[in-house]
Amino acid sequence: MIDLARHLAVVCAMGLGMAAPAWAEEPLHGQVIGVVGGDAIKLVDARQREHQLRLAFIDPPVPGQPYADEAQSALSAMVLGRQVTAQIRGKDQDGIASVEVVEPHGHVVNLELVRRGLAWRDYFDAQNQPDREQYQAALSEAQQTRQGLWSQDRVEAPRDFRVRVSHQMRWWLYAVAGLAGLTVLGLVFSVCDKQISAWLERQEQITNESAEAYRQARMQAEAEQAERDRTREIANREMDRLAAERQRRESV
Repeated sequence: MIDLARHLAVVCAMGLGMAAPAWAEEPLHGQVIGVVGGDAIKLVDARQREHQLRLAFIDPPVPGQPYADEAQSALSAMVLGRQVTAQIRGKDQDGIASVEVVEPHGHVVNLELVRRGLAWRDYFDAQNQPDREQYQAALSEAQQTRQGLWSQDRVEAPRDFRVRVSHQMRWWLYAVAGLAGLTVLGLVFSVCDKQISAWLERQEQITNESAEAYRQARMQAEAEQAERDRTREIANREMDRLAAERQRRESV
């Protein structure tokens, strides 16, 4: 019975371990040596290993949007060059670990950025209910007090901004490609036009040369015919003279 109980305990423990969240990993501790945008950091741990990390549950303004610089500056002020704790919450589509970062004073950086109006709350399915409520409360507080990006009359979500810019970029590329195509066609037509013009000029030259050769041949033929006519006329006169001479002798 004791062995059976132990076996069941092991099985239960394994089952609980398999059911644990995907982010049930040891937190990362280290110094932040780089900040990119408003939600990406580079951390070096005690073993001098570098980790590329992205802040979970938030979506800050991206370059080209209002408050993008402010979000990066705020993130840098809270973590750059400091020892922080990064609790892994999953991985994004690029395989980069998504983390919640706790700065030296104990504040959760992700939540603080939302509270300051420098990031949207990003709806993450794996986030538990208490955390969702905490982030939603921070977002509501920033909206009510018109903090950061919420001070604007019109606010565009970063994901919507990225989609819009992507569409604009796609149409811009289409326009550039179309313009390039027209330019190439213009060059082709220009080259072809020059070749056609040269061919037409050559054909005209050949035609003129043929006409001149025909004219010269005709003149020569006419001259030769005139010479033959003159020779025939001389021969006819000589024959008439001889006939007259013969007739005269016969009459004598």
